[in-house]
Amino acid sequence: MVERGFVLGMDFGGTKMALATADDHGMILHRADIPTLSDAHDAISRALEVAHELINRTETQYQSRLRRVGVATMGITQDSGVLLAPNVAGWRELRLPQLLHTAFNGIPVLIANDVKSAALAELKWGALQGMDPALFVNLGTGIAVALIASGRIIQGAHGASGEIAYNPLTEHDCRGVRDDVAPLEERVGGGAIQRRARDELGWDLDAGELLRQAPRDPVIRMWLDPILRTLSFQLTHLVIALDPARVVIGGGLAKVHEVIFPYLRQSFDSFVPFPPEIVIAHFERDAGLMGAIALALDGSQAVHGG
Repeated sequence: MVERGFVLGMDFGGTKMALATADDHGMILHRADIPTLSDAHDAISRALEVAHELINRTETQYQSRLRRVGVATMGITQDSGVLLAPNVAGWRELRLPQLLHTAFNGIPVLIANDVKSAALAELKWGALQGMDPALFVNLGTGIAVALIASGRIIQGAHGASGEIAYNPLTEHDCRGVRDDVAPLEERVGGGAIQRRARDELGWDLDAGELLRQAPRDPVIRMWLDPILRTLSFQLTHLVIALDPARVVIGGGLAKVHEVIFPYLRQSFDSFVPFPPEIVIAHFERDAGLMGAIALALDGSQAVHGG
């Protein structure tokens, strides 16, 4: 008799952590959502506590055992710390692989960047199925992309492919990643849009609400116009280079795609030799969590394994 098994997915975000057990088809069995505590070690300790609660509940209910753990997390995970993850205090110094392998002793743990994990979920079950090459664009508090070629997500030599938050805006930019500056994200990221709207115009609205109001408010529409043109300009260069069959837009700002898509389509139609299809991501919610589950089911896309 073959023993039934399940996997655990963990999505570590800057404000929220989502955890779930799932069967071999990716169907969620038990899940929990918890706030990301302000200290990295406290946040991980709480997440692991909840994870073991979910594991125990799943084992008892389904008479099954944990086979593998998938983790989607911000930044680039290395043994000595996490690079490009400034949103939670202490996250950079976190020895995440060691902590996770200790917590799940003997169980394979697979770790990948959160945006690449979301793209993996879209590749396995969503809007990227059958698209090759393709581009997944995450528009939210931050901005990053995942590039898909030959059915795989391109990791890059250091796991940093798609970190376009660090793109310079013009040839005159002189401050970037070495100065802890992300020029593109500080121009078009959701967090930056909210801060600039408050500081420059006195509007206490998040980026999503500003975009929702833009079609009805000419002042907001005019203020957002150069920001959306910058986004389109940057993505157009990437689309020309990759020649994707489809561009999938995910992240929190994808919910207001009706404002963003016309800018992208106009730029792509004007400058891209073969303009790709642009669609919204299948997983509007839980993209990172479903990516972590997909990672656990298919560890070949992981950056860290063991």
